Amino acid sequence: MRKINTLFAANSQLDVLAKNVQAHQHLQQLWQAVAPKILAQTSSVGSLNNNVLTVYADSAIVANKIKLTHSSLLTQLENLQKNNPKFRECKVTAIVVKVQVKSHPKTIIKAPRILSNNAANSLEIFAQTLLVKNKGESPLATKLKLLASKTK
Repeated sequence: MRKINTLFAANSQLDVLAKNVQAHQHLQQLWQAVAPKILAQTSSVGSLNNNVLTVYADSAIVANKIKLTHSSLLTQLENLQKNNPKFRECKVTAIVVKVQVKSHPKTIIKAPRILSNNAANSLEIFAQTLLVKNKGESPLATKLKLLASKTK
């Protein structure tokens, strides 16, 4: 059995399609490398024409955030193009943002919040105070101790 790339190369239409998919994946990797994690999760790259990168945002809020950080994103893109040979051919001088609402939006993975040691100690002290004040029985103190145990 021949490799799939050989099959694509044998058919000119499939070869062009495969190269377009590869170029699109390359642009998406460029965007993922530059955009903040939450923006990268809620947007995708459309195309790169005449050095203008088209980005599709999942909502108007995401589009506005990209527009607000437009200059810093362009600076990061420029630095990445200079420093990473993988992205040298992706010359971007402008970003156009379009809203493309999806019927099933991606689920955003939130990073778990971790209490600082100082906050955990304060909660522990407050829980002990409640236990002393209520003679050893306090549902709030139990919950506070559980919350205080969620530190690094």
